[in-house]
Amino acid sequence: MRTRSVQTNIRMTEEEASKIKDKAQTANMTFSNYIIYSALDKEIIVIDGVKEFTHQLSKVGANLNQITTLCHQGKITCVDINSTNKILADLWQFLVKLRKKGKKAR
Repeated sequence: MRTRSVQTNIRMTEEEASKIKDKAQTANMTFSNYIIYSALDKEIIVIDGVKEFTHQLSKVGANLNQITTLCHQGKITCVDINSTNKILADLWQFLVKLRKKGKKAR
């Protein structure tokens, strides 16, 4: 259900429209949302490397699921999760770096 009921038109050059479309695509936003966020002075941050982060986090989740399954099956009794903790700490540091490197899309 759409919550935005007001439609308005603005005029711009082809070059301006192209630049805005490129910025919206870089921010992974629709053209309309990008313009609205920009006009309302909302912060738009683009973080490169998020896909790699989510991939690594998914791998950690899969490992934890495997450990849990082995525990439930009784195949392992004492789980050493130090390596998992190290990976999570590394991922956290990676996320902090990405956030610091985040750049405004404007």
